[in-house]
Amino acid sequence: MFLSKVTLLPSANAAKELAALTNNGAYGSHQLLWKLFTADEKREFLFREQQGAFGRPEFYVLSKHKPEQISPMFAIQSKAFAPKLAVGDRLAFKLRVNPTIAVKNGSGKSKRHDVLMHAKYQHKGNKLSAGELKAVMEQAAHQWIANEERLAQWGIQLDSLPDIECYTQHDSKKSKEQRIRFSTVDFQGVLTVKAPELFWQQYRQGFGRAKAMGCGLMLIRRI
Repeated sequence: MFLSKVTLLPSANAAKELAALTNNGAYGSHQLLWKLFTADEKREFLFREQQGAFGRPEFYVLSKHKPEQISPMFAIQSKAFAPKLAVGDRLAFKLRVNPTIAVKNGSGKSKRHDVLMHAKYQHKGNKLSAGELKAVMEQAAHQWIANEERLAQWGIQLDSLPDIECYTQHDSKKSKEQRIRFSTVDFQGVLTVKAPELFWQQYRQGFGRAKAMGCGLMLIRRI
């Protein structure tokens, strides 16, 4: 695996790409990075977008193949990434996820809902204050990531409930007719590795849903 940092350098082409990203959001970011993997038939990668210097976006990208330097508008720093993990290793982490819950309707069919908005809806009419409503939504986010079955599948244990850095609702335009709406939660905390092979397998696949929209890449460092 390769972990790369991809930055847009100032140029006329980059300005054009930035305008497209503004209009198309996370979908536009995915399409931009897609161009860096022409040698990869499936073009499978995870990415996380954040704001860099002078407001330009920069991306952390995890991929099986090394991204290609196809254009001078990109600055790409790549390194082989295969951390040696052992039971009991403690890692500081940052993770952007799309937490959802399957809810059955009256006919028994399941539909996925944003965990935080679902929690908010459950208290509709309860006349909660803004602070109380925020606490309800944050509790739902913590319950999602601290779910014991989910953590067992990931091969980890949380040392404590992680901080919630932000909650964001996204509206990306895939085409004139199709829009993609989803939400993300940015968590930051400390975890302990319980099953190294299981964790690494999940790490390569990404965590949660909406991976093509910039979710699921966990940034880690040893502590």
